[in-house]
Amino acid sequence: MFGKLLKYDFRSMFKQFAFIWPAALALALVNHFTVNGLDSTSTVGETTAGVSMLVYVAILMAMFIVALVFAIQRFYKGLLGDEGYLMHTLPVEPWQLIGAKLLCAVVTTFLSVVVAILSVLVIVPWSLEDLQVLFKGFQYLFGHWDLEVTRAFLGLLELLLLMLVSFATGFLQLYLAMSVGHLFNKNRVAMSVVAFIAINAVMSTLLSTVVPGLDPIIWPLLNGQSGQSLYHRSMWLAIAGELVLSAIYFAGTEFILRKKLNLE
Repeated sequence: MFGKLLKYDFRSMFKQFAFIWPAALALALVNHFTVNGLDSTSTVGETTAGVSMLVYVAILMAMFIVALVFAIQRFYKGLLGDEGYLMHTLPVEPWQLIGAKLLCAVVTTFLSVVVAILSVLVIVPWSLEDLQVLFKGFQYLFGHWDLEVTRAFLGLLELLLLMLVSFATGFLQLYLAMSVGHLFNKNRVAMSVVAFIAINAVMSTLLSTVVPGLDPIIWPLLNGQSGQSLYHRSMWLAIAGELVLSAIYFAGTEFILRKKLNLE
């Protein structure tokens, strides 16, 4: 059943972004030719390039705004709104409902980041020589794989993992705020905003109190480390911190959906 939940959410996601992702890449390709082929003496060329770049930036901004709104709507309408009457009658646990929404939101945001990066690379004026050098670089890299390359690759994966976990933490905080706001009978959207602010304030206070107390544990792990070792340990400490926050937000949201849900 969890797989069916994911299928349902991902199908909705791809319908939502089937236009905006290709549009961002298509506008990047247009900008590749307008910006890189810009004739500084041509007013028409400057105007065309400026308008094209403006539309491209607007599409990128819209893409991330839509990704955030999509994540909020899928949770609010799907679990706390009218669709909630159906979703909560399914033979699944509340944590599965939350997990499906969360995974879809994280993947949607991650894919939007990937599209944004790819679009920037499309705009860059790559020459045939540049591509040949890049290809030879990868060829050499994989042909001379050693410990240093492995560590660098692991560092990249750690950064990617931290980004994904950070996305999850942010969305789970939103989910918890919406769930708390839904406990009220009136002004639920406004109360969700108040709950979000309150959660931020409480967590900031707790972190400012708890983190200094963890210094005897954290500093021995980092003291005396340098270079890649310091980077790897710092990344895993950051990932662990985000996971703890995610677990707190997830548990709070699951408790409300399981014990305190009010769809009236």
